[in-house]
Amino acid sequence: MVLTFHLLGVAAKLAVLFLIPRLKNVEQTRRFLVTYRKLDITADVVLWGTGLAFFFVTSFQYLMQMWLLVSMLLYMFVFYMLKRFLMRGLREVANSRKVHAEKELKTLRFQNLCVGIFSIFLMGCIAFMMMNKPF
Repeated sequence: MVLTFHLLGVAAKLAVLFLIPRLKNVEQTRRFLVTYRKLDITADVVLWGTGLAFFFVTSFQYLMQMWLLVSMLLYMFVFYMLKRFLMRGLREVANSRKVHAEKELKTLRFQNLCVGIFSIFLMGCIAFMMMNKPF
C-alpha cells in the first residue's frame, strides 16, 4: 500500500515532462503552473509521508543498503532537475508580458527534452540497481 502511494507521488512529479510540450501560449502556461504547483506540493507531501512510512513497514537495515541509498540520491537529483530547470522555465514563460512567447516556450520545450532524456537514463540506472542490487 505504501509503495503504491509512493509510486503515485513519483508519477505525479514526473507528469510535468509529458505536459509541457502541450503548452501553446503564456495564459495556458500560467494556468498550468498554478495547477501543477498544487499537484507538486501534494506529491511532495505524499513522497515524504511514504518515505517515513517505509521506516515502519521495512527494517532499518534494509533501508540502509548502499544500492537503495544511491537510488534515493538519483531520484532526488531527478526531482532537483525538474525544479531547477523546468519550474524556472515555466515561471519565465508565465511571467512574460508576451501573448505567445514563442522563444521562451521553445527554450522550455528544449529544456524539457533534455531533462526528460537524462531522467530516463537515471531511472534506468535506478531500475538496474533495484533488479541487481550491485552493492
